Amino acid sequence: MVDISSRQPDNINFLSPLGFKFVCQAMPETEYYCQSANIPGVAISEIQVPTPLNPHFVPGDVVTYETMDLRIIVDENMKNWLEIYEWVIGLGSPQTSDQYKKQHKKGITADGVLVILTGSNNPQLSLHFTNMWPMSISGLTFDINNSDVTYLTATVSFKYNYYTIKNLLNT
Repeated sequence: MVDISSRQPDNINFLSPLGFKFVCQAMPETEYYCQSANIPGVAISEIQVPTPLNPHFVPGDVVTYETMDLRIIVDENMKNWLEIYEWVIGLGSPQTSDQYKKQHKKGITADGVLVILTGSNNPQLSLHFTNMWPMSISGLTFDINNSDVTYLTATVSFKYNYYTIKNLLNT
């Protein structure tokens, strides 16, 4: 029988979308300028079990992770945009052997950590992304017709093997 009695949570505060920090050694120029980050969704495959009537489904064995996306405000010297651009080019189609060597010396992938903060700006959870690499970085559009200065931002999408979550408050 299901217990339908009312339950009160221990913490009734809501999660603020402002409280986060992203850290990755491969992107020192990008960390400070990170404007948004997502906790990627996960999904599990399904297996259809045939029956004489309607099919029956059970959990499968393949977990897929959505991309991890960062939006960064681009610094005046474009250092943060360029470090991601060079990483993508170095992995995909370098024009020179120096580009290839430079990226492979730095590493093909890197680990990253997304820290979620409480309303009091205390670290609460850390998400550890294993073997991240940038799939894409968006382009930048310059436009002299804007009357107000709107600083340029770029979106970076990362693929990775998996992520784990660690509770920093109850350890």
